[in-house]
Parts: sequence; C-alpha cells; structure tokens
Amino acid sequence: MTQQPRSARCWAFGALLASLAGCASDDALRSGLDDRGRTWTSLDATVTLARAAPRFSNAARDYLYVAPVESNNGGARRHYLWVGLATTVDRAWPWAVPADAVTLLLTLDGTPLTLPLVEWETPDGAALYKTAAPVYRVRRASVSLDVLERIAAATEIEAQVVASDGSTARYELWSGRWSDWSAFVAGVAGAAEPAEPAERQLGAAR
Repeated sequence: MTQQPRSARCWAFGALLASLAGCASDDALRSGLDDRGRTWTSLDATVTLARAAPRFSNAARDYLYVAPVESNNGGARRHYLWVGLATTVDRAWPWAVPADAVTLLLTLDGTPLTLPLVEWETPDGAALYKTAAPVYRVRRASVSLDVLERIAAATEIEAQVVASDGSTARYELWSGRWSDWSAFVAGVAGAAEPAEPAERQLGAAR
C-alpha cells in the first residue's frame, strides 16, 4: 500500500478535527450543575423575535428571546421555555417601564398555544442564556417535551406577549430557527438517554 506523505496525513487529520468541531458546535446541548445539585440543560439555539418601538425612537426595538430548558433534580425532569424580554430602550425610565408579561401566546400553524409566564424560582435558571440586547425581565413557561416537539416541527409560528394590563405585543422572527429545537428534544427525551454532555459548574468559563 502506498503511504501518504506525512504532511498530507497531518492535513487530512486536521481537516477531520475541524469538521468534527464544527458539527459539535451546531445546536450544542450545554449542561450545568448548580449548588443544589440540580442539572440544567440548555441549547445554543435561541430564537430571537423583535418588534419596532417607535414610541421611543425611530430605531428602537423590543426583543423577545425564547429557548428550551430542562431541569433535572435527582431524576425529576421538568421542561421550560426560557423567555427573555429585552430592548434597545432604557427601561429604567419610569415612562418606559412596560406592564408585566403574563402570557406567551404561540400560534403553531394556525393552532394557538397559551403559555402562562411566571418568575424563575431560582437565579440559576434565569441566568442560563445571554442575549445581545439588554434583558429587563426574564420569565419561564412550563412545557412538556411533546409541546417542544410541536414547536420544533411547526412550519409557521406567530408569537405574542400578553401583559398584565391586557395589552398585546406581536413579535416577528428576527433570527434563529424554531426547528433547531429538535436537537434539544432528541437530546433529552426518554429515560434511557445517550451520554449527557459533560457537566460544569454554572458560571464557569465555557
């Protein structure tokens, strides 16, 4: 058998490593252990939605960040939507503070899905995702894996946030893909899961 030159073998090996690294970085599950022994699993596939806020500025926008989360407390698994409300407007101004968000309404291929929003009971869950725009409020919505699968499989999704004063804000997709969540569902589904990603202490360098 003709042996490849060492330089060619090294190049091929380097190309393979680069290819594997690229695959591992796409829609990668992240797992973190908090100080109470709970494991939090999230996904590098945040969906970003936006709407214009011309009342404050011609260039102002409000953003809605949505991403899946799993909490595992001694084998008791719960699933949530991580919901971050962000803006390019300084919401510290009294006249710019919005009413509290109480409901996330997703319409999946014409079928409405109403998801009550509540505060995170732990700062670990609220801190799972970082966003480009400053987040002024973080909420969660309890969901099942079936619901996450429906969201990932939907062809068309509309998103609205209902506030405590009854007002409704409609958001349009800005970046990200709901379909990427299928990687999260596949990664956490079932009692006999494949090997989970290596755990690290929350807040540790990635």
